[in-house]
Amino acid sequence: MKVTKDEIIGIVLKKLEPNKEETVADIGFGSGKVSLEFSKYFKFVYAVDIDENAIKNFKPESRNIAVIKSHGMDFLRENSVDKAFFGGTKDIEKMLEIALENKSIRSIVIVNAARIGVATRVINKMKELGIFREALIVNISKSYELAGDIAFKNLNPVFIVVGDFRFLINS
Repeated sequence: MKVTKDEIIGIVLKKLEPNKEETVADIGFGSGKVSLEFSKYFKFVYAVDIDENAIKNFKPESRNIAVIKSHGMDFLRENSVDKAFFGGTKDIEKMLEIALENKSIRSIVIVNAARIGVATRVINKMKELGIFREALIVNISKSYELAGDIAFKNLNPVFIVVGDFRFLINS
């Protein structure tokens, strides 16, 4: 299981504009690392995943996190949150459509993607829905010691796609 890097979480948090009075969904939470970080900045976090191992292995100590075993589509049909983060991208276009139809997300949505094809599909879907705000490609290099000096190793880039459902209200 890939774990979201701290630096990526920092950028995602900044783009989400966290507010202690708001709720957020971490859909496809995987390791739970992002949900734990979100719990420091949001009133309540819904950690949503369909993977049995993710559900079994994530034991949050924070009282403001609810772990929910559900497909993101089902969660978005039945719940409403202020903001959402998609760490998993399976069925992402359909989930964005459902969020719009059901008004499941009231403001910012962020999708992380490891592949350019997925990022492109998300950008195109957000544009179609009228919620696209921006896309970033984040490249991180981490230091390591090499021959008594410091060198850097590049990590895989991450595409961060930001949408905003408030665009629909204000247009």
